[in-house]
Amino acid sequence: MVSRVLICTGKYANEPYHLEKVCVNVYCVEELCYLFANNPFMINTEIMDKHLPEWLREQCGLPELADRLTLAMKKGIQAGEFVDIIIDYVNYCTEAEIARMDEILKSNAGLNDFERKKKQADYLLQNNRHLMALREYEDLNRELPDTENALRPAIYHNMGYAYAGLFMFDIAAKYYKRAYEMSKDEESGVQYLSSLRSYLSEEEYIRFIAEHSEYHELSLELEKKITTAKGEFEASRENRMLSALKIYKEEGNVASYYEEIDKIIYRLKEDYLQLVEE
Repeated sequence: MVSRVLICTGKYANEPYHLEKVCVNVYCVEELCYLFANNPFMINTEIMDKHLPEWLREQCGLPELADRLTLAMKKGIQAGEFVDIIIDYVNYCTEAEIARMDEILKSNAGLNDFERKKKQADYLLQNNRHLMALREYEDLNRELPDTENALRPAIYHNMGYAYAGLFMFDIAAKYYKRAYEMSKDEESGVQYLSSLRSYLSEEEYIRFIAEHSEYHELSLELEKKITTAKGEFEASRENRMLSALKIYKEEGNVASYYEEIDKIIYRLKEDYLQLVEE
């Protein structure tokens, strides 16, 4: 099957346009469309920034599109219509993709500010921007009124996930515990024990489970998940690569061994730097 071909519109910018709410720089109108198409939740009135048409005109060489957007803003159109002008101009999405976006926008229209802010933080977390996501969750948690307390368990759970991703398992455990105590959601409980298991010694963890019978069933569920994860890892490409490295070392091929180890370490460092990027 031949994929749909996209012809670039305008030019690649020397200076990026920064979308502050999702902490992303874009360098062309296609990148902007990609963000809109894949993250419709971010489409709100804040998108209708006067600097966007200016950037499209000056950096991307798209004066006609810039004029359309400026005129549309003067008419007071909705954010969804504003984005439609950009996507239609570029011919970026198929009819089915546009229909999906419109459906999501309609469902988002029923969300309040707090629910939209949570979706924004969720997006950052899903894209491995752990520190940025944590700031959003912390701000949201401070602002959240008692009438919106139903959101707190999910906020705490995701904060636990973010801290665990930063290898701060003691703090992750605290947030997973809060989420579990509020919701009694099994996944929050299992992740609480997983975080404990990651920073306590084996003896300390076993003692904890022995002293807290209320977590016995959850601990069994965690062990099942660990067994499954081990099996998946054994069948993974990463495990095959590590096995090959072990053979290199055993055969005395030390140069190749350390060369590949350095590559792995470099990649892991790069991944971690992305997690802690401000």
